[in-house]
Amino acid sequence: LNILGQASTELPEGLTIIKDLKTEEIETGVATFECKIPYDESTREKVVSFTEVGNYILRNYDKDNEFYTIIEAEFDTDSKQVYIYAYDDGMDLLNDVCGEYEADKAYPISYYINKFAVGSGFQIGINEVSNLTRKLSWDGEATASARIASVATQFDGCEVSYSFEIKGLLITKKYINIYKQRGKDIGAQLRLNKGIDYIITTESIANLATALQCTGGTPDDSDTPITLSGYSYDDGDFYVDGTILKSREALKQWSRYLWKSDETQQAGGHITKQYSYDTVNKATLCSHAITELKKIREMEVNYSVEIAKLPDNVKIGDRINIIDEAGKLYVSARVLKLEISVADQTQKA
Repeated sequence: LNILGQASTELPEGLTIIKDLKTEEIETGVATFECKIPYDESTREKVVSFTEVGNYILRNYDKDNEFYTIIEAEFDTDSKQVYIYAYDDGMDLLNDVCGEYEADKAYPISYYINKFAVGSGFQIGINEVSNLTRKLSWDGEATASARIASVATQFDGCEVSYSFEIKGLLITKKYINIYKQRGKDIGAQLRLNKGIDYIITTESIANLATALQCTGGTPDDSDTPITLSGYSYDDGDFYVDGTILKSREALKQWSRYLWKSDETQQAGGHITKQYSYDTVNKATLCSHAITELKKIREMEVNYSVEIAKLPDNVKIGDRINIIDEAGKLYVSARVLKLEISVADQTQKA
């Protein structure tokens, strides 16, 4: 953690940063930073020394202090540039591998985070789900970073981020933050040709289902996971049929019928997927299955937006309004991935 040197996208003297890109994703909670630094004969040795893998980057932009570990570096003598790629969770979590694990009882999320982040220097900062407990297990191996993301998913789909406490040029604390959901609805409006260059809309029914075959956890006195068998539920739309949760409204729009008179299809016609949730309570299993079926019973639509100018206060996870009046598109959407280049002055969400 000694200061070796600095580079900038704007300063007239010193080393220059080009082709920079910061990427944040809700799914992993991890931020990455990459850039290129040109050099000449007089600065080559210095640049190579600064950008060795394992070195750290303290990035200052838009009033935020960020901390990254250089994971990859590429030295090109033809273009006379060094390319670096860095993660904010760093080697401490990216290179640490966690094996199989099964908890002996239900624990809070802090137990799992501390277990998989042990020895990394990270500690829990914000924790918005401290009241929840889960009995979790994993097969196979995963990096500590991926395992922490998996833990968050299984605590009602909460989300993580990494942050740092910085005093002067020293890193004093490293935090793993746990949110029920990152971001907020800031009411910002982005209009096509006024703040938005273009919109790519992608529609998919690859994950669509109208029914879920549900299984839960395994009770202590049994070797068989629970199902919805014997459980009664019917709210007019969602209902339990044997071990399957079905949706009448979904079936009206999507079904496996070949044609109306095909009697082999008349018994159901549901598009059924498997669903599991770690609980031994059938009511809890049914409740979570309903939440899942509400999401996947409709066509999935994703929007990739090329932004000319992102409002200054928009952060990853925030909800914004996307407007294309000519195409009659009015969307309230969360920012799930954010890519920003300072040198190239581009923003993509």
